[in-house]
Amino acid sequence: MLKILRRIFFFVVPFSIVFFYIHDQFESVISRSTENGLAGFYSVEGVIFGLIVAFVIQREWEIWANLSESVRTEIDSIREMWKWSAYTDPASCAKAHKHLEGYLHLVISEWNKRGEETRSSSVDAELDGLRDMLVQAPFSSAGSLNTQLQQAFANLVQARNQRLNFSNEHMPKILKRIVILADILLILLSLFIAVNNVYLDYLFTSSIGLLAFALLLVVDDLDNPFRPGAWHLTTEGYQALLEELTH
Repeated sequence: MLKILRRIFFFVVPFSIVFFYIHDQFESVISRSTENGLAGFYSVEGVIFGLIVAFVIQREWEIWANLSESVRTEIDSIREMWKWSAYTDPASCAKAHKHLEGYLHLVISEWNKRGEETRSSSVDAELDGLRDMLVQAPFSSAGSLNTQLQQAFANLVQARNQRLNFSNEHMPKILKRIVILADILLILLSLFIAVNNVYLDYLFTSSIGLLAFALLLVVDDLDNPFRPGAWHLTTEGYQALLEELTH
């Protein structure tokens, strides 16, 4: 919350200074532009900006939702595999728990080092250890157990692959520049749309500028789901599971 308020503060203060400076220095220009119907052209700019941002947010939110679902599925699959492996022979159970615990430690460690978007050979090695356990464990008297473990492992691998894939899906740079440009134009042009009362003008203009700025922050945060921002994905679920399984 404090981070959001700080961002708003660093926008509102410069915006207010620029607003009153422009109204003091270019009052006649603002009056003529308002009389000449500039507000109509500005509304068109607002509609274009709204359409672009709506499209971008819808797409980025879809990626965010898929990424969040992949993380939850990955965590649930680890929990299921841990529990089902407890019904195998002691050696296989110990091996599975060792590799699952190592998997969680590595994911948390690499995530904190901003390596959550890259495929790790260390994590792959833990998955290979789990594959080896599934192949070598004696399941002759428990066919359903073998099926449950294999299904949990398959879900784990699939969820991890989806997490990595969605982590690397970012907004095209040209589209991001267009959004930033449209946002800047919307904020700057709002300074030249005036009403008779300067304080009422400031209230409406600053609200337009703040809304445009907030939408840009939303787009930027959605495009960087692992970077600390208004909301972002964390290792909290992995850490909670690790504590649950090892205590």
